[in-house]
Amino acid sequence: MKKAFLVGINKYKDSPLRGCINDVVVIYQILTTKFSFTADNIKVITDNEATRENIINGLKWLTQGVQSGDSIVFHYSGHGSQVMVDDWTSTNETDGRDEIICPVDLNWNNPLRDHEIGAYFKRVPKDCQTLVILDSCHSGTGLRNGFKPGDLHTDKDWVNRFISPPISNILTNPSLIIKDDLSFEFPEQKTDTRGQKSKFLIETAEQGDAILISGCEDNQTSADAWLNNKYHGAMTYTLAHILSMNNYDITYKDLVTCMNKTLKKHRFTQNPQLECRNEFFNKKFLK
Repeated sequence: MKKAFLVGINKYKDSPLRGCINDVVVIYQILTTKFSFTADNIKVITDNEATRENIINGLKWLTQGVQSGDSIVFHYSGHGSQVMVDDWTSTNETDGRDEIICPVDLNWNNPLRDHEIGAYFKRVPKDCQTLVILDSCHSGTGLRNGFKPGDLHTDKDWVNRFISPPISNILTNPSLIIKDDLSFEFPEQKTDTRGQKSKFLIETAEQGDAILISGCEDNQTSADAWLNNKYHGAMTYTLAHILSMNNYDITYKDLVTCMNKTLKKHRFTQNPQLECRNEFFNKKFLK
């Protein structure tokens, strides 16, 4: 069995995007025409449908009833951000921040954190191929937009898929240290224990057998850009382009390496990441 859950959100109330629905269409076409996924086993939600509740229900649908030998894909295209962890002492996050995806009804007091999403994939049976593609920002450094949506239709027309967390998320965090001079700081950053093969190839067993391709590093932003006469996520567009150039027969390691080279060539600053067990680096994409 092959199942996929695709989420794309353009219609954010205060910070709309433009390429997320196109990303969903591209991934849908690739899965159905190149990898034998059927329409009956692909769930798609977009814009106002993409609430926190519906995303959670979609993840449950995607991972329930899965058996060894099956393949599942979760693709999310939309805004991302970071929030402070609840407990600095017990977290695996080296910078004390959890990455989140941003449903259309984003609630900063109850965000959809990465470990909550990852929990669904950890319960998938071994030898089930699990691919997660997140084309969103994972940056806590601030919003660095290009031009405003609609100002231009050129290769310089882009915005970042990042929503800044409210200051209350920082100030109410128990890890915050208020000093005598009224300045504040956080505990020293922890050491990252994951095995890093290169800047964008990261070996990790923390997410089980899931293979993650993210739009950028956790301290970067992902671009929503005008590409080939349409808006797309720069990462999703590049992923599709590299797959096509290689006749949809390429290893995850080579795919993400080529994606980084291509994005750098076109002056995007984001570095898509491949995070998975070492033995999956040389596995063919969805094969």
